[in-house]
Amino acid sequence: MKPKKSVKSYIYERDGHRCHFCAKRLEFHQASLDHYLPKSKGGTSDIFNLILSCKKCNKLKKSSIPADFEEVMIQLFKIGVRDGVIRTSLPQFSTDEIKNIAENIDRVEAINKYVVFQSKTHRLYIKNNRIIKIIHLGTQVDISQ
Repeated sequence: MKPKKSVKSYIYERDGHRCHFCAKRLEFHQASLDHYLPKSKGGTSDIFNLILSCKKCNKLKKSSIPADFEEVMIQLFKIGVRDGVIRTSLPQFSTDEIKNIAENIDRVEAINKYVVFQSKTHRLYIKNNRIIKIIHLGTQVDISQ
């Protein structure tokens, strides 16, 4: 049986061995994980909120909230689904359906008990790197003129 990759190993590979902030190439032992949206500001330890950082950049960032945190979280969420790190045990959805739904996510709706990602047609509730609930929003008709 193949051993499970650690979260740090996965993020190290996903982020191309480079600090998210300064792009410095890092050896594994030099790399630290940073909560992009700080835990002190409501960020989670889900894979889509963790990025590779050199110790210097991690220290400089402190607990500041990056202006692009939602865009980064959405992008990392999509990558996590594609890579099979973020999964669901909801039997009504195939892996391909989940991947298709995830590709259309365009906003973070909420960060509290769950992180909620949303598209025009679906709302996904995520906790501990698992999609625990999916709501189909139906067809939304634009009535503005």
